[in-house]
Amino acid sequence: MTVMHSGPELPGDSAPGSSDVRMVSDAIGRFGHPVTRMLLGSTGFTMPALEAIVGAQLNVQVLRQGDVEASQIPATVTVPLEVSGIDRVLVRRSCLITADMVTASVNDVVAVRELAAASGIDDLHVPIGSGLISRGVSQRRRMLRAGLMSWPDGRPCAMRAYVMWLEDRPVCYVREAFNPDVIPPDRSPLSGQ
Repeated sequence: MTVMHSGPELPGDSAPGSSDVRMVSDAIGRFGHPVTRMLLGSTGFTMPALEAIVGAQLNVQVLRQGDVEASQIPATVTVPLEVSGIDRVLVRRSCLITADMVTASVNDVVAVRELAAASGIDDLHVPIGSGLISRGVSQRRRMLRAGLMSWPDGRPCAMRAYVMWLEDRPVCYVREAFNPDVIPPDRSPLSGQ
């Protein structure tokens, strides 16, 4: 079982405007395992893909959720969300876990407050993707980055960050970190990293 600690960190760990599709694609290509590359490169909902990988149903566990002014969030998140300093945003940290309490991912979400409420993204009991699917809401994603970060126990893990759009509006920024026991973070020896 992986023990999760919910630290005060906010998502947004690269410079604003540093995303570009080719850079993200290159970063994904550096991972050595095809499952890791497939998951990081997917633009579909994460939970069904992770469930197929772990061979078990996943449930959401919301560790914390609150409402803050956008001025408290890094520009790497607010710029792609198109929010200004006085706008209210929902900040959520959750994890996807198996019935055996194995954590598959840790997810940091920042969402435009009024749009989160209108689309059900603020529901504490329903994973974001499952809620959108049940409402028949389609989404698209703009990948911002992929790479490595630290899992809560300090080991390197694969991660990706993207902005989810509903219709013509960015609604939420999502940063997903994947358990290195589930999604191998190893880099390809050809990548030199």
